Amino acid sequence: MKSFSVSLLALFFSVASLFSTINAQNQPDTSDFPYWVKMMQDQNANFHATVSAFETYWQNREITKGSGYKPFKRWEYMMSQRINPDGSRPAPDRELKALNQFRNTRNNQTTGGEWEALGPFHVPSGYNGYRGLGRINALAFHPSDEDHFFIGAPAGGLWETINHGETWEVLTDHLPTLGVSAIIVDYSNPEVILIGTGDRDAGDAPGLGVWRSEDGGAIWEVSNTGMGNATVGRMIQHPDNPETIFAATSNGIFVSDDSGLSWDQVRSGNFKEIIFKPGDPQIIYAATGGNFYRSDNGGESFIQISNGLPGGARGVIGVSEANPEIVYFLLTNSDSFKGLYRSEDSGLSFSMRSNSPNIMSWDCNGGSGGQAWYDLDIAVDPNDEDIIIAGGVNSFKSINGGSSWSIRSHWYGGCGVESVHADLHILEYNPVNGRLFVGNDGGIYWTEDGGVNWEEITNGLVISQAYKLGVSHTNPDYVINGYQDNGSSTYVGGTENWVNVGGGDGMECAYDPTDDRYSYSTVYYGSIDRIFNHNNQGQIAGQGVNGITESGGWVTPFLIDHEDGNIMFVGYKNIWRSTNIKSGSTSTVQWQKISSINNSNMNVMAQSRANTDLLYVSSGDKLWYTENAKASTVDWISRTSDLPLPNTITALETSPFDENIVYMAQQTRIYKSVDKGASWEEITENLSNIQINSIAYYKNAQEALYI
Repeated sequence: MKSFSVSLLALFFSVASLFSTINAQNQPDTSDFPYWVKMMQDQNANFHATVSAFETYWQNREITKGSGYKPFKRWEYMMSQRINPDGSRPAPDRELKALNQFRNTRNNQTTGGEWEALGPFHVPSGYNGYRGLGRINALAFHPSDEDHFFIGAPAGGLWETINHGETWEVLTDHLPTLGVSAIIVDYSNPEVILIGTGDRDAGDAPGLGVWRSEDGGAIWEVSNTGMGNATVGRMIQHPDNPETIFAATSNGIFVSDDSGLSWDQVRSGNFKEIIFKPGDPQIIYAATGGNFYRSDNGGESFIQISNGLPGGARGVIGVSEANPEIVYFLLTNSDSFKGLYRSEDSGLSFSMRSNSPNIMSWDCNGGSGGQAWYDLDIAVDPNDEDIIIAGGVNSFKSINGGSSWSIRSHWYGGCGVESVHADLHILEYNPVNGRLFVGNDGGIYWTEDGGVNWEEITNGLVISQAYKLGVSHTNPDYVINGYQDNGSSTYVGGTENWVNVGGGDGMECAYDPTDDRYSYSTVYYGSIDRIFNHNNQGQIAGQGVNGITESGGWVTPFLIDHEDGNIMFVGYKNIWRSTNIKSGSTSTVQWQKISSINNSNMNVMAQSRANTDLLYVSSGDKLWYTENAKASTVDWISRTSDLPLPNTITALETSPFDENIVYMAQQTRIYKSVDKGASWEEITENLSNIQINSIAYYKNAQEALYI
């Protein structure tokens, strides 16, 4: 029997090796084509394989501004904390099911807290293009009131204004997903509103299909029967029959004949575009990736149109009531402009109008690169089919049907045009007054003169995507936040008192524990700036700065010593320590590498409040601690083999009273150790499958924890 087992095992490995070889031969070359774009937006794609494809593609490429590199790294950071060890992703409705289960165990006790939004309500430190509040993916307008419209944020929910953006009201803070990428306001009854959930462009929020309200957005019900947990990228309402609605989703094209109560799939695939031919709803255009589809039977079936179209990575569609026969298909090579194609026979055939300049780029005259897989849209003037505004990072305009282009907005106001925040995700004309609106990574703008002048109406939208926050221990009004693509800002009290203190992507941030004049902010890979009295003094840490020789993760953890504001610990590949971070000049801050324990990026750090020589650090599913963090030579002890699960550590916290007690979250489970991590007791209790991102100990009660 032993001999047979060995032979069988050898046969197994031979067959496995054969299939591995065949599979490798059939794998696409991820170095030449950005397969990672489709993979990151595919719920079934393995996370590890997606990251590998991304890294292979970028291995020999220059990473430039507006290249699409950063949006992926944001997604990777978020998803890496949620995946299973085998790389599979959590179900989109995991948190929804956990919430429902939790509520069912509470015996009708309230689960609502008395929370008040602190903002930012207004763009910190005023407008200048590259500062904003947050990303917008969707726009929709009231059918008769030009001042009444809605925006959808991919991580901030649905917002409504009734006075053309002077004030905004949120309608969805209580929903289990805050991602909104499509909106329908029923033209026959504007009290009926449908939202398509999820983040169409970057995956920052899970898709739970369509949600529906019949009272103007006060009460919402999930309405995804037949559709499931899809990310909904676009929705359109039949112009003659308001009960009929089409949705372009990550699971295909769906149609509803009962105002969104139920859905039937009419085409599979990851569709992000769908639009009616003006004046003839029997003809519908749609796009998945760079492929154009057409229906001539009211959406019963769709066929791919390739006549004159070369294919691409992503495309968007534009039409105009001025000439319904004309259809534009703007094609991209995942990052840059591939070409604008025009049909004059309702989408049956196309011819190229232009393939330069690269209107996806961040430069004035096009340049190279772009990130069109992430930011892309087109709008055609409803009164003139030859006037087009399109863009990615910036907006470009054509007045001759796409034959030539000129820049019409720039991300910081260069190029002789006005500033509009970078990364355009939605361009829509208000059918009531003809104004053109744009939603981007900073907020919402509008123009009524073809893009010569732009007005921002973002103020009031609390939609910032906060990576991290730091709170002053000495002044309860001081809070510093880091935001996706909108820098770092400090709250100094009041409803409008936010001060911008850093640009780019703001990440980990903290206040000096004893001197609130000092705070610290970061951008990606551990570049740390020092801020004094809310003024940025410059960089004190980062690869190549003040003696540091390595970079960290996309979000690099750091902490300031609880007792001594001169001491900071940073987790790059290893742990670095400075004892003079408040040195008179930022260039004289000194750093010492105090570990040689890791080759991967650190994720989480926690210092004991009961004994500040005790420091815990983690990297993925690995954990270390030291009891002499401030010594000249620091000794590290691995606790990895003592961990209860092989899952990513997402949070660490210590007891302020007992140096032996430490708390740890591993994704959806939470544990307590009374012996500095040598053994663990699970205290998850009734928290079932809720992602745990952080832990805070409340010292004014007996062992009270917030997660």
